[in-house]
Parts: sequence; structure tokens; C-alpha cells
Amino acid sequence: MQITFDQVSHLYGKGTPFERLALKNISLKIPSGAFVGIIGQTGSGKSTLIQHLNGLLSPTSGEITIGDVVITPTKRIPPAKRKDIGLVFQYPEHQLFEETVAKDVCFGPLNFELPESMAESRAREALELVGLDYEAIKDRSPFQLSGGQMRRVAIAGVLAMQPKVLVLDEPTAGLDPAGRKAILEGIHRIHREQNLTTLLVTHSMEEAARYADLMLVLAGGEVVMQGRPEEVFQQADRLRDLSLDVPQTVSFISRINQLLPDTARLPATLYREEELIAHVLKRLSVPKEC
Repeated sequence: MQITFDQVSHLYGKGTPFERLALKNISLKIPSGAFVGIIGQTGSGKSTLIQHLNGLLSPTSGEITIGDVVITPTKRIPPAKRKDIGLVFQYPEHQLFEETVAKDVCFGPLNFELPESMAESRAREALELVGLDYEAIKDRSPFQLSGGQMRRVAIAGVLAMQPKVLVLDEPTAGLDPAGRKAILEGIHRIHREQNLTTLLVTHSMEEAARYADLMLVLAGGEVVMQGRPEEVFQQADRLRDLSLDVPQTVSFISRINQLLPDTARLPATLYREEELIAHVLKRLSVPKEC
């Protein structure tokens, strides 16, 4: 599902002493099926931007198009269309509230008046998508699970709505490195299998490098950089001016290339760790003598 922002601005506290312009004339196009990494410092407008997608916020000016739905300051997203936009907040386990895992994951589909049998089928599928055994976990209280399991259940509750757009606001905050990787690997796999349009808000350049095929960099409520990851990472000095940094892989390539002749330099497109390692090992391999 394609998403377009056309001159979108958002003003908090309009007409009050606390008035603040959080988004300034945002214009951008997100192709259907893209995995978008949204980067920026705290207060840059990242969360404000994504909250326009499911009707939590309305633009003060401008227009947003999501598929065939148009959102303006006076026209909100129709309630029936909200299920197409799945929003996972930071610390998504705070969204849990039911007495059992199954009831929590079924809540969304039942709220949209799906038959109970269909809601249960969706819950089973969604829990298995995030790597949880439905039969083993369905009758347990979500509050008796580990932090990583709680987060997976919360994400499953969003996936049970079968959204076409998945929006994640730092979904791995507070998890250890192994937990972060497990959650994001699962999300990326679901993104591919379900052909979703996915937006990931993150502070981590490593996460953006690993999963995104399109990046947006926000500062002061504006999109100051956008493009493929390799295009953004090549502007390392500009990123540092924004108090951001490039992934370690990009820094490594930059340092190595300073020592190599032009004909032997590593490609800047090798920003994903696995691809860089594979390329270096291939370069270092020596053909066997006949």
C-alpha cells in the first residue's frame, strides 16, 4: 500500500502559549512493499509523523494518501480502514490488558466484529508468525511471560488485524541485543511474507542498515535526507552534523578504503554486515593451484 505525504504540517497546542510546530511541510512518497527506516534525534518529529497514519493525529495542513484513503485537516481515516494500519508503540507490552494471551490477540479482530472462530484462527496464525506456540501459550496470562514474549504477543495482536501497513515505533527499546535481533528478524520475515509496507522508527543506524531499503532522516520536524541506505550513509559528515552516526560497517569501509588504491576499494553498498563479510572473505580467498 503506497503512502504519500503532500506538504503536511502539524502544530501542537495551536493558539496556546505551548504552540509548537512539530512537522513542517513534509512531502514524501513511500512505495508499496517498502521497508522504511525512520531516523532522527528525540524531538525530530518521528513519532508525530507516524501517528498521522492511523488517525491518532490529523494534519494541521496538507494531505496524506494511504492507498485509496485521503486524510486532510477536515477528513479523517474511516474507522473501517484503520485495521489496514497496524501501529506498534514503543514498549508494546504496555498495550496488553486481557487475562489470557488468546483473548488479547483476539481483541482486535473481535472488535471489528469478526466471528469468534475466525478471530481465533487469526490469533493462532499471528502468534505462530512471531514464533510462539499457540497451544502452549494461549491460556497463559500475558503478564506472566518474559519481556521478549510479551512484546511478541503485543505484535501478534497487531498482526491479527492483517494490516497492509505495519508501523513500528522503536519496538525493540529496552531489549538486550539478542532480543532486539530476534524481534526485528521476525518482523522483517513477516514483512517479506505478507508483502507489507513497513515503517520502522529507530535510533539505531545498524538496525536501519540491516533491514531498510529506504531511509528517512528527520530533524526539526523536516525530512532532511531520504533515499536508499547507501545514498544516505555516503553523507556521513551531514549525518554527524545532525548528531547521528553511520553504521560500524560504513565506518570500517571508509577507513579501509583510505588505505587502498582506487582499483581495490570496497564498494560503499556493502553496509549490511553479512554482505561485507562475504565480500571480504571472497577477496581474501586464494585460488588453489592446479
